[in-house]
Amino acid sequence: MNSKTSQSCLLPIMLLTIVSTFFTGCSIISSNYVASSGIQRPHVSPNDVQVYYEKQDVPFKYKEIGRIFLKNINYWADRDPAGQISKIKKEAAESGADAVIIVSGERRESSFFLMDGTAGGNAGDVFQYSGIAIIRE
Repeated sequence: MNSKTSQSCLLPIMLLTIVSTFFTGCSIISSNYVASSGIQRPHVSPNDVQVYYEKQDVPFKYKEIGRIFLKNINYWADRDPAGQISKIKKEAAESGADAVIIVSGERRESSFFLMDGTAGGNAGDVFQYSGIAIIRE
């Protein structure tokens, strides 16, 4: 294989590596926890945090202790609701919550890219959840 052939084979591999690194790097879901009370509780296991999707479904009296907001949710990588809910449960567990009420939202996202002189892009709806961390009264 001559060096010109070697270089032409290397370019697609390099582009694939860059693109996959970009999408993987953008797929990290992070969160913000905002306390809504001065209550501090010890951490619990995420498996012990119950999940509810409507306030009226919670079968006990509760008090809100905080809100969980996800960020870095993007059209390409984080459209998995289970992954988002898992992150919310983990954050709620770190605050000592007994349960979390999932609040769903939707936003429009678009992207634009230029590769090999060709422009492209994508647009679509992204479901992004947030959570209300609660404790039993």
